[in-house]
Amino acid sequence: MAASVLRHARVISILTIVSRIAGLARDMAFSYCYGTTSEMSAFALAFQIPNLFRRLFGEGALSAAAIPVLTESLHREGQSEMAVVVGRLIGLLLAVLITLCVFAEIVIAGLYVYYQSQTDTALALELSAVLMPFMIFICTGALLGGIENVYGRFALPASMPTVINIVQIAAALTAPHILPGNIRAQLYLQCGSVLIGGLLQLWLQWWGVWRCGVHFRLSLDWRHPAIRRIGLTMIPMTVGLGVVQLNVLMDSMIAWWFVYDPPVGGLEGERPGTAILYFAIHLYQFPLGVFLIALATAIFPTLSKYAAAKDLVGLRDTLARGIRVALFISIPCMAGLILVREPMVRLLFGRGQFNLIPDADHRVALALSMFVSALWAYGLNHLLTRAFYSLQDAKTPMKIAVGSVFLNLALNLILVQTSLREAGLALSTAISAVAQFLVMAFVLRKRLGRMGWRRTIPSAMRTVAASLVMIAAVVAVDHWLAGSRDAIRLTAMIAVGGATFAVAALALRCEEFHDVLHR
Repeated sequence: MAASVLRHARVISILTIVSRIAGLARDMAFSYCYGTTSEMSAFALAFQIPNLFRRLFGEGALSAAAIPVLTESLHREGQSEMAVVVGRLIGLLLAVLITLCVFAEIVIAGLYVYYQSQTDTALALELSAVLMPFMIFICTGALLGGIENVYGRFALPASMPTVINIVQIAAALTAPHILPGNIRAQLYLQCGSVLIGGLLQLWLQWWGVWRCGVHFRLSLDWRHPAIRRIGLTMIPMTVGLGVVQLNVLMDSMIAWWFVYDPPVGGLEGERPGTAILYFAIHLYQFPLGVFLIALATAIFPTLSKYAAAKDLVGLRDTLARGIRVALFISIPCMAGLILVREPMVRLLFGRGQFNLIPDADHRVALALSMFVSALWAYGLNHLLTRAFYSLQDAKTPMKIAVGSVFLNLALNLILVQTSLREAGLALSTAISAVAQFLVMAFVLRKRLGRMGWRRTIPSAMRTVAASLVMIAAVVAVDHWLAGSRDAIRLTAMIAVGGATFAVAALALRCEEFHDVLHR
């Protein structure tokens, strides 16, 4: 793997760590102010909708389809021609997003008329209507960030989530003072902060593209070979990612409708399932975003260059190296999160409104352990999907994603009705991710030939061995500090676990350790 790929991955990782820390602070504020109440579930459900479109038209299908074409246009035809393509692409995107936003607002209004008598559901629809324009800002900003990636600039795009997190933290801290005792009104203010953050992010990304020298003019003209190629490639990607993201939304909706805590001790009944999933998802996505998605983001332009040059050997070797690094990162993270889940959830969230539901900490921790059991599969799926996209083959991952979604939905409807409740939804997501990886790896093996599994498997086994040493050390520390404060217990477990894994990895001569640190 080229040293520049890992260097870019480190830049993205560092900036993503900053944004994830800010996101963690935001979630701590949310847990304190809103807990796992029905109001927080309504906000989490509403926020899923613009994020669904972000995955499709921002950092998802459109960026994945556009980056290889824009990279090829830049290297073959020059920057001026690429600027023409960018102007038309952004103009068409804005037209589509504004149309979708108006249509979505009409649908939400219709649903509101039907559900307005159900207070909680009506709130979710109201918040959805307020947040819908965020889709326009975040999708356009994400595509502009992808254009910056073509020029090898990853810092500004990777720092953008921090902007929104900071604005949301400010809103969460001030809302209780402005609107004391009124959680619903505070959530409206929170939605306003999301819109402000999205606008600021869009402006900064626009400036970043112009700083790259891409001085484009907006146009609605789709008659350009590059635009047509992007559109044809994007259609199957949109179908595949759309089904996947719709399934993510369905997870939240299933939790909303099926996970209901009846009134206890004079308290009103609550719908905590969606909020519990929200907090669990953001915890397991910390290492996923910081390390694994960062690696996939950094490796994608390199894979696209090899694919454009018809160098399948270079593409295969780069992908195989990426897989080994992803496993080296994800396996110990997976084990570590499972071990520290209980004290971590209590320390981060266990105060304020969060404690209204007595077992909220345990339920978040259980859902987290289910999600994180397939952390390695999530990371590898990002890598393999980008390998297909770099070959401009979006149909294959689309078909596999559709099959995975149907499996996930079937498991959701079964497991949510067991004692696992919302954790059953997390488990079904993990099982589906593993199945998706196995099928994609099999198909890509037939497409590229040998992918270096004979070298990858021993590497993974060394990583597992180092992780087992880490697990033994962390369990011993946890037993020794049983009854101590969560802050002391968690700090000791993380410190000992990280140090033990590093020593074991060096002793076992895991070359990926050197890759991560020195390249």
